[in-house]
Amino acid sequence: MKKSTHKRTFTGGDFQNKRPSTLEDQLGGLEDKYDEVQKLIDIGKEKGYLLYDEVSDLLPPEISASAEDLDDLFSAFGTAGIEVIDTDDQNFAPLDKISGEKKFDTDQPEDLELDLTPGALEKTNDPVRMYLREMGTVPLLTRDGEVEIAKRIERGQMTVLKSLSRSPVIVREIIVLGDQLKRDPSIIKDILQFSDEELTDEKIEEKHQETLDLIEQINKTYKKINQLRVKFDTTPRSKKPQYRRAWWHLARVRVRLSHLVRSLEFSNTEKLRLMGLMKSTVEKLRPLEQELGRLERKADHTKKEYRKAVQKEIRNVRTKIGEMEEDTKASALEMRRTLQTIMQGQIQAEVAKRELVEANLRLVVSIAKKYTNRGLQFLDLIQEGNIGLMKAVDKFEYRRGYKFSTYATWWIRQAITRAIADQARTIRIPVHMIETINKLIRTSRALVQELGREPTSEEIAKRMDIPVSKVRKVLKIAQEPISLETPIGEEEDSHLGDFIEDRGVVSPADAVININLKEMTEQVLNTLTPREERVIKMRFGLEDGTEHTLEEVGQNFAVTRERIRQIEAKALRKLRHPSRSRRLRAFLDGTGRD
Repeated sequence: MKKSTHKRTFTGGDFQNKRPSTLEDQLGGLEDKYDEVQKLIDIGKEKGYLLYDEVSDLLPPEISASAEDLDDLFSAFGTAGIEVIDTDDQNFAPLDKISGEKKFDTDQPEDLELDLTPGALEKTNDPVRMYLREMGTVPLLTRDGEVEIAKRIERGQMTVLKSLSRSPVIVREIIVLGDQLKRDPSIIKDILQFSDEELTDEKIEEKHQETLDLIEQINKTYKKINQLRVKFDTTPRSKKPQYRRAWWHLARVRVRLSHLVRSLEFSNTEKLRLMGLMKSTVEKLRPLEQELGRLERKADHTKKEYRKAVQKEIRNVRTKIGEMEEDTKASALEMRRTLQTIMQGQIQAEVAKRELVEANLRLVVSIAKKYTNRGLQFLDLIQEGNIGLMKAVDKFEYRRGYKFSTYATWWIRQAITRAIADQARTIRIPVHMIETINKLIRTSRALVQELGREPTSEEIAKRMDIPVSKVRKVLKIAQEPISLETPIGEEEDSHLGDFIEDRGVVSPADAVININLKEMTEQVLNTLTPREERVIKMRFGLEDGTEHTLEEVGQNFAVTRERIRQIEAKALRKLRHPSRSRRLRAFLDGTGRD
């Protein structure tokens, strides 16, 4: 039998060989597409470093929203020898210009002015100090330490994927997903993981077709495994060459199926769902296995004449277990081991992620300090920054070569600024409007210093080069809400809400006028004949609030539409007579009241 010599492997060395070596290659054309990128590089080369505020202000939103573009940009900064720092310290110089003993670790935030030693933070009830004391006990990581933890995360995730790909339960679920994708292509964005560049109609359609083709291969390979399994089960162990050959064929196709399943780039949500499916399948078996163990122990202590009934129950339970094993195409022992391996891999990855997060909590505190007094408490800022830190851990690619703290800073800042925009105000303002408000406030302060007075809307609009109407709109939006319970007056015995009119309730004066109008209308209508009175009430909805057509009123009186029109016209002429109309004329001025 001729063995295939084609091998397909992916190693860290292969990845490094394929990495772009020049600044232009790493940018991937970003400097041509966005002038701001080239401007940042020029500023960085001139100074030798860049501030995060400079990068945040100049960087286009399209790049800020793309994790891949950010990765390429930061890698390009490293290639160009440009350091990205928090503050513009006068003593700062690029690392390659600092000699010997003056070099420092960029992972340690320079501006963190908190003494985290146990002596400085003794027993206290302050939650911030308690948090900082516990955080200070975790040592900082070196670059090698970050890589080691990232590799542990990768190994744990790979263990989970391998175990899932080898389970017949998961393979059958993937085949079912293929049928669902054929009926509803839109669910592919929930099942697979997409990069920012792939979120286009053409790329999604292309990936949808590739996924369907891959699932079709998985289906064919799974059917072949079932055929080889039957052949393997029917081969007697006494025929060692045939038995060994059947086992080899089955194992080789299983490996091929595992590789096909791992080719599907499932989203984190879908991975969790598949793990939950595996767990629920094993949990269905657990009560049966517990019942089987109980019955077997009972059989050992049962008298011989009663043992047959217990053995019958044992056979029934074993039959149920066998049916589940036949349905899932896997033994109960295999499914338990698969779930155990999945849980071990998941725990391994989560523990490593936790270590990486805890080692960088000081970075979150140092960044959160810069955003105090903006509407959120310090602990809330730290909490939001920690959420951004956890996102950075999930997306960290250690093979790209830059330090985790450089990458995490961006995600922490994004999480904190987003939280301030969403939660700092009672009435939420969109993020883009927050930026406009801040720009307007800075412009207004600059004009106050120049003019010595508060600037007008026209002066602000001219300086910002925007319409005056937009300035007025932004100023109106920027107003802070005020509580209805705000005290009013010197004695503060009343509140602001007491002076606001409730337009949802009829005022006493209007209620009296309406009652009087209704009574006078009834008196005027009583001067008409009963037939005319009823026609007027039905036509104008004075009875039930519903206006009726001539046809409907005619059916009610069993006459034609024309006859009803004549009766209505005659009744209205009577009502216009001064002897009747003067009673209602006094209410004409009141009809326009709110």
